[in-house]
Amino acid sequence: MSNNEPMIQPLCSIFRRFLKREGLKFTPERAIILDAVLSKEGIFEAEQLLDEIRISRHRVSKATIYRTLKHLIEAKIITEVLLDSKQSHYQLSFGREAKGHLVCLETNRIVEFANPEIKALSERISREHGFDPVSYRFVIYGVSPEANQKDMAEHAEADE
Repeated sequence: MSNNEPMIQPLCSIFRRFLKREGLKFTPERAIILDAVLSKEGIFEAEQLLDEIRISRHRVSKATIYRTLKHLIEAKIITEVLLDSKQSHYQLSFGREAKGHLVCLETNRIVEFANPEIKALSERISREHGFDPVSYRFVIYGVSPEANQKDMAEHAEADE
């Protein structure tokens, strides 16, 4: 059993109610996708989801995955994490503290971190400008220590 097991039932109910309000059905394909999303720990891509669902011998189209991810975002079960302009990334957000991300521009490695100061800062800035905060994203782009070491090693080899 995963550590997300206690959340699965309420999230399934929340998603069913959302779909009903939108005049949509809770299909077996949507159930498979929801289950796959709930099994994720951290950030994932739609293509990863598609591959995992196909490996488990379920048939779900790419279009159904993308539409269902859109519905899950609208239902506030997942959030889209915009880390680069090439690929959308997602993460389960319901019942979880918002996190920040470090993105290495050389290796595309993503490091997720929590920091209560970021939440407090976003709330303070929102208040100062009269905004009612709904969510926030905090992403730092840079070069990881591993990429720096690799670059230094390559330069040392070139100098020899």
